[in-house]
Amino acid sequence: MSPSDTPLSRYVAVDTRSADEARDAVGRIFCPHFLSPLSRSGEGFHARHHSAVQTGYSVNFVSYGAEVEIDPGELERFYLVQLPLSGQARVRCGTLAVEAEAGRRASILSPTLSTRMTWSGGCEKLIVLIDREALEAQFECLTHEARRSVQFDTGINLECPSGQALGRHAEMMLAAAEAGAGMPDAYRVLMRDGLTTLLLLSQPSSVSCVFARPALQADPIAVRRAQDFMAANAGRAIAMTDIAQAAGAPLRSLQDAYRKARGVTLSEGLLSLRLDLFRAALLSRDKTCSVAEAAFAAGFGHLGRAAAAYRQRFGEAPSDTVRRRL
Repeated sequence: MSPSDTPLSRYVAVDTRSADEARDAVGRIFCPHFLSPLSRSGEGFHARHHSAVQTGYSVNFVSYGAEVEIDPGELERFYLVQLPLSGQARVRCGTLAVEAEAGRRASILSPTLSTRMTWSGGCEKLIVLIDREALEAQFECLTHEARRSVQFDTGINLECPSGQALGRHAEMMLAAAEAGAGMPDAYRVLMRDGLTTLLLLSQPSSVSCVFARPALQADPIAVRRAQDFMAANAGRAIAMTDIAQAAGAPLRSLQDAYRKARGVTLSEGLLSLRLDLFRAALLSRDKTCSVAEAAFAAGFGHLGRAAAAYRQRFGEAPSDTVRRRL
């Protein structure tokens, strides 16, 4: 993989052939840790770490070029979802170990469990760092139970439907990070909350029993509050947690009640409101507003997906709407 083809090549944080320099530099990005090349000569060692900080998370590309042993102990402040792009890694977190391999199995590191890893020489990883506070807040919002530490089983099966969904979501987070400052905060928040929800609902963890219980019922007033809040804030960077807080109901309960009351999911309801904003901007007489600007102002973060949703809803492309306005 050439430097220009490497993920997040515009966000180089570490590029060194010194294990000592890599240990210090990567430690400042993640946390202090032991890093040891397993070859005595250190032949082939080339640490590369590209990092794009987002809203409540960061997206990272990491490679060492040689077989290395990594011992960070407990991460404390964050979770790490590690998806091998090439090569293999043996990852132990707490008492559970996994053989991670590109396309087959990823790993997740929990902040309160001790971790130790061995990366093969050809191992390259896409790593999503999630702030511990963000994930625990999502748990509280989904359940209305007291915020608590969550420990996940180490392995993520990338060949099953839930693992494939996680992999696709991580790719979207990478694309959002690659887009840089042009990506609205609303989309970054959506990406963060989507990943934390996928993890909590689909991956075995210390709180799986909570999600196995039937969700509490949310009343119609909560659905109306949610709809009013979304209508007033659709163009802003709002999260599902914000909607649940405004509705005064657990997010999981609100999602069930909203779907029963309106026949669509909560996310689909927010999408519909954002499409209305998008169309209103395209039909306005402000000829200086481009299609992209209208999409981003309506809370969308990806023009292609916004245009596809627009066509499905209104039966025409956004550019067709603009031409008719003219």
